[in-house]
Amino acid sequence: MTNHDIAEELVKLGYPVAKSQIRMPNGPIKMVGDSTVGVSLHTDVLVEINVTVYGESA
Repeated sequence: MTNHDIAEELVKLGYPVAKSQIRMPNGPIKMVGDSTVGVSLHTDVLVEINVTVYGESA
């Protein structure tokens, strides 16, 4: 899951966020489970959100 994927899902939920605002210091999420990701709302405002990655269903 990349910053683009996270931004896209936040927009679907009604939160207008650009992919450039998503902070992923450890790179893309490659494992199923919960992760914490930063969202830069303003130069001085960084919030952390929890992201849950589910495995693909067949």
